[in-house]
Amino acid sequence: MNYSRIHVQYRDGSKPKGTRVVLSFRGCFGGVTKAGYTDTYGVALVEHASTGEADVIVSGKTRGSFRAPGETAVFI
Repeated sequence: MNYSRIHVQYRDGSKPKGTRVVLSFRGCFGGVTKAGYTDTYGVALVEHASTGEADVIVSGKTRGSFRAPGETAVFI
């Protein structure tokens, strides 16, 4: 199993706590992961079986994309 670390931050620099984060993988074997939730530092750890290009979905809205597994930061 793979893990990706997603850093979520408000535009003013503050960090959200308990915000829902999922990854949506592209391609024929793509899919959506189970939800991960941000901690007090705005970091969510998302577990996934797939690898490759993934969209980062925060609270139901796509906020960015990256190559998973890995680490990225998004702003809400």
